[in-house]
Amino acid sequence: MEETDMHILVVDDHSLVLKALKDILISDFPKAVVCEAISGTDAIELSSRYRFDTIILDLGLPDVSGLDIISDLRRYNPAAHIIINTMHDEIWLVKQLLAHDVDGILFKSVDSSLVAEAVRKVMTGEKFYCEGVEHMMSSCMQSSDNVTPRELDVLNLISKGMSNSEISKTLCISVNTVDTHRRHLMEKLNATNAADLVMKGISKGLIPVRR
Repeated sequence: MEETDMHILVVDDHSLVLKALKDILISDFPKAVVCEAISGTDAIELSSRYRFDTIILDLGLPDVSGLDIISDLRRYNPAAHIIINTMHDEIWLVKQLLAHDVDGILFKSVDSSLVAEAVRKVMTGEKFYCEGVEHMMSSCMQSSDNVTPRELDVLNLISKGMSNSEISKTLCISVNTVDTHRRHLMEKLNATNAADLVMKGISKGLIPVRR
């Protein structure tokens, strides 16, 4: 795609961040059209009216979670490449973003000039993850590859405060089986009690968390 054909939407509610990102993009892509939105509502409205090739999206918007509007942005711009630019660098969030199949993930703690590199890469059809994300992805795979799908089911129900009996009824397995899964989880995550198990499950990205 020629640079003159590029349309980029930057979504962030912090004016200084928004200006910095726009300045970088305009400097690196002087012929591109760069638009801005300061809220999820504005982003959806612009996306419904115009075609964008790349959308750089902050998650901490004042009116709606960035995660919640990804599907809306894609509905209006199905071919758009979505790059998440966030200050939150937790594994559980990275896992949710990967599940949403976003095209790029940047942490705001890294050099902001990487945004131009990210745009160039996703426009070629590749994914772009900053170094911190790559490290988390590697750690996440190592921490969860020995936890079975059924153990994950049990872990998520434990995080909801369910007892072994309640988990047994929900999953249609015996209480003894639930107890075995719980014991294995405690060993694998090196947890001392249920609260510790849940905290370690969250920190390793095994338990989804919503803000």
